[in-house]
Amino acid sequence: MQFCKDQNSISSINKTFRIKLQVLLIILVASVFYSCHRNEKHQFTINGIWNSVGYGQQLSVNDSVVSVYDRYQGGCALNIQLPKTVFESYLTTTRLTSDSLTLRLGFTNYHYVRLSEGEENCSAYSKSNDPFVNFDALWYTFQENYPSFVLKGINWENMREEYRARLTEQTTDFELYTILNQMISELNDGHVSIEVPEALEYQIEEKEDQEADSLRIAVINTINTRYVENLKTYNRGSINWGTINDNTGYIQINDFENLANFSLAPELTTEEFWEEYWEKAEESENYFDEVLNGFNEVMPQIFNDIKGTGSCIIDVRFNGGGFDQIGLEVLSYFTSVKKVAFHKKARYLDGFTQKQTIYIQPKTNTYSGKLYILTSHQTASASETFVLASQSLPSATRIGSNTEGILSDVLSKRLPNGWEYGLSNEIYESANGINYEDKGIPADYKLVYPKNAVQFYRALLTKTTTKDPAIEKALKL
Repeated sequence: MQFCKDQNSISSINKTFRIKLQVLLIILVASVFYSCHRNEKHQFTINGIWNSVGYGQQLSVNDSVVSVYDRYQGGCALNIQLPKTVFESYLTTTRLTSDSLTLRLGFTNYHYVRLSEGEENCSAYSKSNDPFVNFDALWYTFQENYPSFVLKGINWENMREEYRARLTEQTTDFELYTILNQMISELNDGHVSIEVPEALEYQIEEKEDQEADSLRIAVINTINTRYVENLKTYNRGSINWGTINDNTGYIQINDFENLANFSLAPELTTEEFWEEYWEKAEESENYFDEVLNGFNEVMPQIFNDIKGTGSCIIDVRFNGGGFDQIGLEVLSYFTSVKKVAFHKKARYLDGFTQKQTIYIQPKTNTYSGKLYILTSHQTASASETFVLASQSLPSATRIGSNTEGILSDVLSKRLPNGWEYGLSNEIYESANGINYEDKGIPADYKLVYPKNAVQFYRALLTKTTTKDPAIEKALKL
């Protein structure tokens, strides 16, 4: 599960990031309660304390409350506490024995073992504003969970020496935030971030590239105007589709998250639409299900509109991510047999958790023509796992540049002082076992696109006023 960079939404990336992390935690804990109900006949109880295998997490469960703690060498931090009643409506398949627990969220299995005698119980944690305590919490969390130091060419031990030396007992919150943010920024990983604390927002100017946002919208509008006949749209451009000619369908999916159908008034302005959308998203008890349901309402209509064509173009060049499951749902319309999508594993101790294999499950009625997928360096996160999974489809051809190279889910964490942050802790591999983290997934037919977002959109806007090279290549093929 990866956070989305939806440029159409007026919500900040941080809001999207926070909601998705909360959704992950809520669904995980909800599934714990369901496992209790499923296994009552075996007389196993979910109450007690559970340590995750990988992910650095501890669950403390009693009859009314679940506490989720982040564990790291030398300490714990409370991430979230949730009442049991919130989760009684969730139905997640699980496995429970006297000392082990397996939870399933989406297509991923999460494993827990019951706390053994003598192991650290996080319920005794204490909050701390000490800059050294909070620095160590973040540093050890990365040390124990981040899988790509070698890939990134980063000596994490040296980073500790360099950045911890900047701290004193008098280090302010602003200074601590700056030091932590500078340190993790050296990883150059789009799935690594620390949320700006509300108390510091007035001191920290968040960098939002408004020029890239406006250029992106201009590129999308130009492509749709120039190429797409019978244009239809969903959720203010989150998905656009139609035909390019009588024999070519075109589906432009601009994110894999903002797809819930909240039945918002059509007369709303775009700004009003996204304001109301995110209010509904924050109120939702299960936002992931809302997104999946919304997509499953619109995708059959899209399929019906393009199924008679001989070839289809899916354009994810402007898609910054969202939920992996949406990408697999898309591909399920383009294969008639079950296919391996990819494998995934999480960092654990000096190695990894057991590798899990994820599949594309075909729909009853599927597309029989050729599939062309357009990519760029702005194709990131969940849209990359979509591209990764498409490698297993013989009918699929990829056109464009390498994707961004940030495929892992975002692991939600919280410091002892309450600040939220996230990191990637997983490795996604192709069906053939290739890891594309950092370098991105290459195309079958390569186009030279700038990596920088502003430069990319400027260049593409110039070209699309005449001809879009990627679409023209697909039409030629």
